[in-house]
Amino acid sequence: MIAIFKKDFTSYFTNTLGYIVLGMYLMLSGFFFWLVCFQSAYNSLVEVINSMLYIIFFLLPLVTMKSFAEEKRQKTDQALLTAPVKIWEVVLGKYLSALTLYLICNMVYFVYAFVLMITVSGATIAWGQLFAGILGSVLLGAAVLAINLFFSSLTEYQIIAAVVGMGTGLFFMIYDSILGSLLNFIYSLFQVNYDFLILDKISVTQHYMNLISGVFNPADVVFYLTWVGLFLFLTGRVLDKKRWA
Repeated sequence: MIAIFKKDFTSYFTNTLGYIVLGMYLMLSGFFFWLVCFQSAYNSLVEVINSMLYIIFFLLPLVTMKSFAEEKRQKTDQALLTAPVKIWEVVLGKYLSALTLYLICNMVYFVYAFVLMITVSGATIAWGQLFAGILGSVLLGAAVLAINLFFSSLTEYQIIAAVVGMGTGLFFMIYDSILGSLLNFIYSLFQVNYDFLILDKISVTQHYMNLISGVFNPADVVFYLTWVGLFLFLTGRVLDKKRWA
């Protein structure tokens, strides 16, 4: 697993993809940092993290799009699947390399906190809320990476894996709006306030908002870890099926 992790993580910086992802994340988060903390009345790093929510859905598919798709395209997946390593080691190695890259991206918020303290007189950092916000960002990203790693295992074309991942991200973005419109439609027909007991609990963004607001609920953490575990398991099953095909 460690060898696969090192190989994949190194590959991010040998073919420029890692630099592109880091550059885009730093550029966009830096823009929101300047806009929120210096050009508005918010002056809150949590708002900067919150502004990056929708960027995550479109940026992270680029991180995992080549994880398995490139292996299939170059026909190196056969060597990987026949190597004396377990399937879960292959999946975890590739997943952790992508997650590490994303964790590095999130470290920039501590840099922003330092810049804010030395440039804005009397600025105070709500560290508890900041850590909760970063935790929410990391957990959301971890779930998105696991989902997109699964998409990469299904195809040999990187662009397809990326587009499907971005489409899924778009669905997550508008999920609450779709659910709200559906509830309003039901109310207009039957004049009753119907409550979806399950559908409203699986909103990816709602659990993120709970954490970003500074409210730490173990259920939100378990929610994202469940997504991670589910899609890593599904990725493993795809690879296992291909190994024995």
